[in-house]
Amino acid sequence: MALIFDYLDWRGDVPFSVSPFNEIDNYIISKIGTPDYTGLLPRSMTEIPIRDLCDRYFGVYGEEGRYLGLLASPRINPMIKRLPDTVRFGELKLSGFVSKIIPSETEQFSALTVTLPDGTRYVSFRGTDDNLIAWKENLLIAVRETVAAQADALDYLIRAASELDGPIIVGGHSKGGNLAVYAAANAPKEIQDRIICVYNNDGPGFRQEFLATEGYRAIRSRVQTLLPQHSIVGTLLTQDEGFIIVRSTKSGIGAHDGFNWETTPKGFVRCPKLSRGSRAFEESMTTVLEKMDDEERLDFIEELFEVLGATGAVTLTDLTDHKLSSAITIVNSLRKGSKTKKFIVEIIEKTLKEFSQIRNN
Repeated sequence: MALIFDYLDWRGDVPFSVSPFNEIDNYIISKIGTPDYTGLLPRSMTEIPIRDLCDRYFGVYGEEGRYLGLLASPRINPMIKRLPDTVRFGELKLSGFVSKIIPSETEQFSALTVTLPDGTRYVSFRGTDDNLIAWKENLLIAVRETVAAQADALDYLIRAASELDGPIIVGGHSKGGNLAVYAAANAPKEIQDRIICVYNNDGPGFRQEFLATEGYRAIRSRVQTLLPQHSIVGTLLTQDEGFIIVRSTKSGIGAHDGFNWETTPKGFVRCPKLSRGSRAFEESMTTVLEKMDDEERLDFIEELFEVLGATGAVTLTDLTDHKLSSAITIVNSLRKGSKTKKFIVEIIEKTLKEFSQIRNN
């Protein structure tokens, strides 16, 4: 069983000119933007070598790097630290770092642009981070035609494409994958023509109406959606047919972490179908959401995060077992319908179980 660090052993000394860019390279590059580089990487498209960024980042936050949140893979910082010493990734250049959280707008967005040795630009959108605002925005994708981060992603892609020449890859993990597809589908035709691939790494799907738009149909053949066999996040809403299922060594939240996806020297290991648990989650969420109109979905999301906020938590890391138990007490005191209360309690109880598994791993 081989994973991403094994891939770095196999391909770290092999340049892209010898072994072309593949889906594992895509995942690795999509995770470079996970930390907050505010003050370390310019907002402008002025490029700096990845080694310089690493020197700045680990110089400020120490050998282990900055803590990235409860659900972030612990292997992100070690991977970033290793990349400058490889032939394959040592010549990457980074630019255009943007990061913002606006609670009043339920908005969390972060992106950067990575330039490959041949001049190809990888426009990378960060996934949902540790902040509860980010997770609320994630759920709002199921309700609103466009959320703030999607609009930000489109603006960012247009800016990057206008200031930098060359072919473009657009990608991201988790919500970042959804943002990549949304931005590529809504970009002007002259930018779409430069896009060679769009990577959605276990990101949420879309409302059915989006998949029927002219913009999405124009880039559909270039979209690669990668879902682990135990996917939960990637089964939310609708994924277009033809998505790729990869073998994961973990289930639950652990399956969302691409460092748990099995690799070969040229790509992830394929799996014939989603696991029974993943299919059951998809079916249950579909059943619940289909019974709600958009107003009911919005009410549910607002109530869920009102309850979580009432515990005093701002981030997922803040949601200790004690606070989650308090949340169940709070929701049971609400005067809402029993059906909504029951579903919120079920989600919080499931979250308690997942957090327990994470802490014990």
